[in-house]
Amino acid sequence: MQKKVLAIDDEPDVLTFYAEILEDHDFIPITADSGLEGLIKAREEKPDLILLDIMMPKKSGMLTYKELKKDEDLKDIPVIIITAISKEVDYKSLLDRSSTGKVGPQGHLTKPLKPEELIEEIKRVIG
Repeated sequence: MQKKVLAIDDEPDVLTFYAEILEDHDFIPITADSGLEGLIKAREEKPDLILLDIMMPKKSGMLTYKELKKDEDLKDIPVIIITAISKEVDYKSLLDRSSTGKVGPQGHLTKPLKPEELIEEIKRVIG
């Protein structure tokens, strides 16, 4: 059975890139161009995985992540953080200390990334 992957990013070209890669590897892509839209689509679609950009206007990836993990219906969906900010920033640690009471994201990738890096991380997290 195909797995659904929700990509949340404010850059249209990045969303197109993710959607093409996901389709090429037999995943069902769902895209959202903001944290707010991402939360709505997560509730509607119940994806198997969420790819989440950190730096977005209106609702940052950090706030989006915290809302996902506070929502009873969404809290168990694994999240991979994808950001242009260096891996030296320890998002997993920051999000672990959040008020969610949950373990941080299941993965972290730094932009720009190669298609094979994305698929490898997705398969590591959800098979």
